[in-house]
Amino acid sequence: MPDKPQPEPIAVIGTACRFPGEANVLDPQVRLALETVYEAISAAGYSIEALEGSDTSVFAGCMLGEYERLMLRDEDTIGTYHATGTARAIVSNRVSYFFDWRGASLTIDTACSSSLVAVHQAVQHLRAGGSNVAVVVGANLILDPQNWLSFGKLAMLSSNGRSRMWDQDADGYGRGEGIAAVVLKRLGKAEEDGDEIEFVIREIGVNQDGRTQGLTTPSASAQSSLIQACYKRAGLDLSNPSDRPQYFAAHGTGTPVGDPIEAEAITTAFFPPHASKEEQQKLYAGSIKSVIGHTEGTAGLAALLKAGLAIQKGTIPPNLHFEQLNPKIAPFYSNLQVPVQALPWPQVSVRRASVNCFGFGGTNCHAIIENYTRLPSSSEHTQTGAPISIAPFVFSAKSKTSLINYLTAFHAYLGSNPNVPLLDLSYTLARRSHLPFSIGLSATSTADLLSALSAKLALLSSDMTSIMRSLQSPNPKVRILGIFTGQGAQHARMAAELLHASPGARELISSLDARLAQLPEPDRPKWTIVSELQAPAETSRISQAEFSQPLCTAIQILQVDMLRASGVHFSCVVGHSSGEIVAAYAAGFLSADEAICIAYYRGLAVSQTTTGSSTQGAMMAVENTLEDVQGLCQSRHFRGKVQIAAVNSEVSVTVSGDRDAVERMRDVLSDEGKFARI
Repeated sequence: MPDKPQPEPIAVIGTACRFPGEANVLDPQVRLALETVYEAISAAGYSIEALEGSDTSVFAGCMLGEYERLMLRDEDTIGTYHATGTARAIVSNRVSYFFDWRGASLTIDTACSSSLVAVHQAVQHLRAGGSNVAVVVGANLILDPQNWLSFGKLAMLSSNGRSRMWDQDADGYGRGEGIAAVVLKRLGKAEEDGDEIEFVIREIGVNQDGRTQGLTTPSASAQSSLIQACYKRAGLDLSNPSDRPQYFAAHGTGTPVGDPIEAEAITTAFFPPHASKEEQQKLYAGSIKSVIGHTEGTAGLAALLKAGLAIQKGTIPPNLHFEQLNPKIAPFYSNLQVPVQALPWPQVSVRRASVNCFGFGGTNCHAIIENYTRLPSSSEHTQTGAPISIAPFVFSAKSKTSLINYLTAFHAYLGSNPNVPLLDLSYTLARRSHLPFSIGLSATSTADLLSALSAKLALLSSDMTSIMRSLQSPNPKVRILGIFTGQGAQHARMAAELLHASPGARELISSLDARLAQLPEPDRPKWTIVSELQAPAETSRISQAEFSQPLCTAIQILQVDMLRASGVHFSCVVGHSSGEIVAAYAAGFLSADEAICIAYYRGLAVSQTTTGSSTQGAMMAVENTLEDVQGLCQSRHFRGKVQIAAVNSEVSVTVSGDRDAVERMRDVLSDEGKFARI
């Protein structure tokens, strides 16, 4: 193949779908599209807030608008917003409006290939730099009998409502309902952002049959040409068996005309007559329509999701209703195989599948998808449902009833998946959208979380007052004040358990140690933050300024970073004493490296000052009122030797003075049972 740059693959980072089991409530397509898109962005690890106001684009595939026709039957029921509620353009536009996405927004109708063509448009848009994120949604609900009559007159529909791909008894397709959505990004951007990538779209293309024997008659040559063109653009050589797919997700409706033509196109593209027998190998072919029916405008996305899931699971999915090969397909079947039971994916370096789709007006679409191999990360862990220190689990929903259903579903999920990584689950829930009704639980194990969920569900069955409702206001943004402490709050082994349990925490503290290790030799510490934080109380030097100031600063830097990772951002910050250093870091005026160096030198200067003079000074934190401490300072034992240095709160005062006098005051306060720490 010519050595030329290949188009950047597109990462599929979130998927969601609703097929007959859930969609049979017959709600309008737009409403179910909104729900499914929300599920898809949640599966991708994004919240509504994270994408709000962004250039995210929406491409919808929708073939029919049966709800509109229902509403038009009775003129008295046509409301003010009928046009904006039922027009097919609104499928995409309403999604963009609801989530406040500012990128492209369009609905595509190419009949049965609509949603896969929408994927094609999204891929081209992403590659052109039009958006950072694109969401594709397909919608198809059966709400009206008239299309059954219309399609039946064209001899498209099966007499028994089943799609029997390539079977000799196939007589048309069975109609199906479905809503599906995928979230797409350029592969490089998805990797940069740390997204969980389900699979990649290597290449995708669209063409048209042109003039055939009839408008609805497919073209084998057009489909074959499209397949070959897609593989060529992807830099794959179809004469090389290793460049071919192992699975072909066929359109496979079960129509007497379409099935043989598609089989011919597949064989012509992958197994031309001149290919040697050694190069020829079985290509598995199947269709999602044999399982869920033909979802028409959603059919392309349904096939894409099935093939993508098969690639991830390493399983060739079985086809239903295939008993005897259609004789018209036999001439093209020697290198093809329709699996009737689940099979292990062939042992290959890259799992690859083709997804084929064509509309009854002649618009064809073909996609090449592959598995994604994630590079190992140094911070990865294999923690499962085993006990952990403790983690928060936040659940939120739009209503109290929805929240109870959400908790019930999670309880069932955990019961079936006891080895779910709890820290990953906590992290995922923390990044979910913050909806009006919320409940927070904490747990140390799967069994602990199951017990907490059971107790909460039992309580909510009779009392819903423990459900928190977020305050609704014209400006719902929560404003959070961060207050950072100075000296006096430190203690031996503070954060030691956190450093043991969290690789991320250890990595951050180690990076601060690495920065201090780069200081000039005379100033460089001969100890590390990690070792001092883990030192037992008997040997801890946490009360000495040289150590306490950088250690307190390091821990608060860690807390700021952990809060940021959990989606907590400060609107305002204030610091007391050395806490001002971390406040400046939280506000973005200092880097972590700058903050730890300032704290280290500050502590070093205090230490050198107190040890380098003939009369040593000291500071002490006292838990008492200003009035009481002032009275003690004015007593004959301490007058002129100890003074008020700072009033921290109504019951917290800092004093300073000669060390021996400060130490005597500490003893006096301790005898009175009051807290005092030098």
